[in-house]
Amino acid sequence: MYVVRVSKLADSIGVHRNTIRNWIKQGRLEAGPAPGKGLLLTKQELERICREYNLEPASLMDRPLPAEQAQAVLGAAVHMPIRHMGQRTERLRPDPQWADVCLTCGTCASTCPIAGVDGLDPRKAVRMVVLGLEQELINSQWPWKCTLCGKCEEACPMNVEIVAMLRRVRGLRPRQEVPGPMHKGVLMDLERGNNLGIPKEDFLFLLEDLGQELAEEGCPGFVAPVDKQGANLMITVNSKEPFAEPDDMKFWWRIFHAAGEDWTIPSDHWEGVNWALFTGDDESMKTLVGRLVDNMYRLDCKTLLLPE
Repeated sequence: MYVVRVSKLADSIGVHRNTIRNWIKQGRLEAGPAPGKGLLLTKQELERICREYNLEPASLMDRPLPAEQAQAVLGAAVHMPIRHMGQRTERLRPDPQWADVCLTCGTCASTCPIAGVDGLDPRKAVRMVVLGLEQELINSQWPWKCTLCGKCEEACPMNVEIVAMLRRVRGLRPRQEVPGPMHKGVLMDLERGNNLGIPKEDFLFLLEDLGQELAEEGCPGFVAPVDKQGANLMITVNSKEPFAEPDDMKFWWRIFHAAGEDWTIPSDHWEGVNWALFTGDDESMKTLVGRLVDNMYRLDCKTLLLPE
């Protein structure tokens, strides 16, 4: 028995290394695995392949193996445990574009800001779906650390829809296992109209108070317009501003006032950040978007402005 390196055999014949491996799978070349990414060939098989391609056996042989050692190597390969992959389903791949066209080139991973975190990256996530390991991906924390920035998808030469796949991964996580603040924010928005649960009375009082401050700071007569019919712009607000940074709202109010813009803020369902989008909760997302649309029709506004 002789050990031959895959790369040396491929280079000598003039084919790719994967071609050699395919020949073994197809039975065209009788060889077994050997340590160091080598192949284990009998003397007869080595001579046969050399005759077929006019090669010298001595130029290919890496080292001979005694019969006992060769048998041990082959026996270990035969009894090597096989890892069984899961059965592929359609949960994460309703369109073959999502995975079957992936080249595993790694371009997506090279652009990902969190590649390597928890041992995962976009390429590995796609392969997990292809190989039926989707439940492991759903159970992992990596899809929640992803920002859905889309750099991976933008770089992909095959246009694999990685962002949509990761959103679906999030959507298949049981809601009680979604990261706490995000899930609570969605529930709070559904119940109270904003992610942080700010009462309507407190919000309206804040708008009035900030309006008075702005009027005193150089915008005479300014009043924050609430539920104004027929305004050009309907403004939505990130609830973190009235909760923690209310003065920030005065910056864009000042611009609108100077420009003479016609705008308004709805008194209900004014939250502009839809956390259901980020948690993969499509039903809740549709509900929250529907409320904004209802406000647009109720106030007869022409344009919707989102804060992010």
